[in-house]
Amino acid sequence: LVMMSRLYKIDDDITDEIIDEYKPSLKKAENLLGYDWSLDYLAVAIELGIVSEQAVKDMFAKKTIFTDAKREEVAVLLINAMGLNEDAKSLKVYKLPFNDVDDITASARPYIYLMYEKEIMLGDNEKNINPKNKITRAEISTLLDKAYDYIDDNNIAPEFDKYEPTTTVKGMITDVSTGKAESYIYVKSDKEVETIIKIDDDTEITVNGRVRELSDLKKDMLVTCKINEERLAVEIEADSTKDVVRGIITSVAYVSPAKITIYDEDDDKIIFDIGKDVDVYHDGKSTELKELNKNDEVTLLLDDKVVYQINSVSRIKHYDGAITSIDYNYPIKVTMKTDEGVSKTFVFTGDVDVTRNDDDDSSFDQVRVGDEVTITTEYDDMISINTIAKEAEMSGIIKEILIAPQVKIKVADEDGDVTQYSVSNNVIITVGNKNVSIYDLRLGYNVKVNTAGDEIVTMEVSQIETAKSFTGKIVFINVDDKLIMMQNNTATGKTELIYLLVTNNTKIFDTS
Repeated sequence: LVMMSRLYKIDDDITDEIIDEYKPSLKKAENLLGYDWSLDYLAVAIELGIVSEQAVKDMFAKKTIFTDAKREEVAVLLINAMGLNEDAKSLKVYKLPFNDVDDITASARPYIYLMYEKEIMLGDNEKNINPKNKITRAEISTLLDKAYDYIDDNNIAPEFDKYEPTTTVKGMITDVSTGKAESYIYVKSDKEVETIIKIDDDTEITVNGRVRELSDLKKDMLVTCKINEERLAVEIEADSTKDVVRGIITSVAYVSPAKITIYDEDDDKIIFDIGKDVDVYHDGKSTELKELNKNDEVTLLLDDKVVYQINSVSRIKHYDGAITSIDYNYPIKVTMKTDEGVSKTFVFTGDVDVTRNDDDDSSFDQVRVGDEVTITTEYDDMISINTIAKEAEMSGIIKEILIAPQVKIKVADEDGDVTQYSVSNNVIITVGNKNVSIYDLRLGYNVKVNTAGDEIVTMEVSQIETAKSFTGKIVFINVDDKLIMMQNNTATGKTELIYLLVTNNTKIFDTS
């Protein structure tokens, strides 16, 4: 039974759910002493339909589970494991080719027939199946290999409809956001990866082993969360018994008795004892005490005033990757995916140094989704952002411009082939380091464009007037380039990103 339960690769979290379903009941079985190790496997065997829960309990009660299985018993169990139980039950007309067919228990005959038909159990040289013989380890190994090949060749996969695939996220709560429609917790792992986890009324929450509510979850609690494919928490186990202290490292004594000295968030200098089995992480990677650096930011986890885990972060860090989104609601947030595939979000402030294509004469309004980017942080706060323009998908010459509710433009490539594109409402158009509008384009201009679907989202032009009304909120002002970046409220109630050039003829009115 244990070996048959391993025939399929089952998602770890689904396996855990299966074990949770059956193990509590199986632990009450008689004569279990010394065989607790088997219960996880037996739970899976029950869910796969190899054997029933009551049958397992009966086998423990009668101690038959400890005896060698007969060949015909293995045939029944293995057909069940292969998902052919219903085929065996519905089998009415068949002929067994064995000389000792009369020795086979009547209820086992259709199962043995299917084993023979699938070329898994063929009998001996005397055309006997030997149904009552005890099966040997070598024989069961051969049968399992054949069964596995049959399962693989026929793409047989068990269905676990009542179980929801989940992923386990472990870490520390960094923030709790509650709302009428949706609530979230932010969890940062030991590898410095932050995950946003959605919570609803069905989420099971326990704190220190007791059933609790969302309002009981607090920053700095250690949590283990089971989340589904929509990143909705099915279950959250929180631990509030551990102390958390943050600060800046001043020194580390890594020779026994090990100690760490920090300035905490109140700027108080504190010394902590370090446990012998301390786990140390630096920038999300496992390391040693001696690798910790002065002035690095640190989070200490303490149990009974002794440090058992240290998470340190370099004062200065660099992240390379690509910008995936920009949220222009205050405060402006830039989200990137690093080269390692990790999503990171940073807040942009007026103090951040901005360069584009290594040009110091740059501004944030030139930062675009899709750009390659290097973001530099100090204690996790963005201090500089350098972007490299995404390589153009297509270049050519403007042949036609249609100004309408949906602006369209025709571009001829180097082969003379003309393609028509729609122009996104929040298209970014640049001439050198200057942002311009669609009304500044002229026939014959050379352009390089990037698209999303059939819409142009960015356009670089080789040459610059305007007349239109916009209403909305200013999100950024580039004083040097005299450019205003704003969110315009459209007639449909949606918002779009607009770039407005300010000239000497621009009239500015204070309507407050």
